[in-house]
Amino acid sequence: MSKKMDEQQKYIDIINDISDSYAQMKKVRPLSAGELKYFNNEFSISASHNSNAIEGNTFTFDETKLLIEKGIVTGAHSLRESEDIVGYKQAFDYLYESVKTKQPMTEEFIKRVHGFVLRGDDEAGKYRTIQNYVGNMTRIVYAPCSPAQVPEKMKAYAETLQADCKHNAELAERGAFNWVELFHNLAKHHIGFENIHPFIDGNGRTGRLLLIYEMILLGLLPVDIRYEERDRYYAAIGAYHDKEKYSTRPESKTEGMAKLLAESELTSMKLWLAIYAGGGASQTESDNDSSGNGDGSDIEM
Repeated sequence: MSKKMDEQQKYIDIINDISDSYAQMKKVRPLSAGELKYFNNEFSISASHNSNAIEGNTFTFDETKLLIEKGIVTGAHSLRESEDIVGYKQAFDYLYESVKTKQPMTEEFIKRVHGFVLRGDDEAGKYRTIQNYVGNMTRIVYAPCSPAQVPEKMKAYAETLQADCKHNAELAERGAFNWVELFHNLAKHHIGFENIHPFIDGNGRTGRLLLIYEMILLGLLPVDIRYEERDRYYAAIGAYHDKEKYSTRPESKTEGMAKLLAESELTSMKLWLAIYAGGGASQTESDNDSSGNGDGSDIEM
């Protein structure tokens, strides 16, 4: 088997595993408020660490956990790094509050998420008015559109995103996911946002949070793109531009990101099943947290 065919088979195996895992999860759901709170808290720590580390934050996982749970900062870290950790956690919690009422992914919603990400910064929640770059000024990976084009592009982006989310929600209601198409769709949305790069800073973290929200709206689990996968993650974004120029297969533009997202979702599912289908979440934890987050048991987690 050629390397290309082997990679395709691996992706098919991942998709099949996701489908099976999703079916297992549906048998266990819904979770209690306490069980939901337990998973969300643990997952948000890892996601905050990894998403910020991808952007250069020097907090370790243990330092991130200590800051989120105890409000304690150890080591030589800047106030900006601390704010980034706390802001990401607040954004993550905001997503789960928003999913209860199925808040649409409007421009205002996107700006609100960015406001958490850039907590304490004057540019929080504001579209950029200067040119920025993916990479840096000495090694430009990609130059987004001019600032003058951002409002128009974000308006079109938000409209397309909401329409796709509505379509995917209808498929979810019928239990009719086409998993391969779904992950290409999620990849297209994420890369589309990063291509616009609408904010002066915080685009990567905001984009990954929007991706999480899109997935939990569908009853899927949040994805945690790990720091160790950052080179592969950036390569998947960069490949979109290369294949847009040279490839005759439309899906080739998003296949790198689609596969990474599918793998990340499967990892989340395996963790979830190990906890809730394998007896990992203790009754004591559920009882202690029974007040949880109000009507959180209505959320498919």
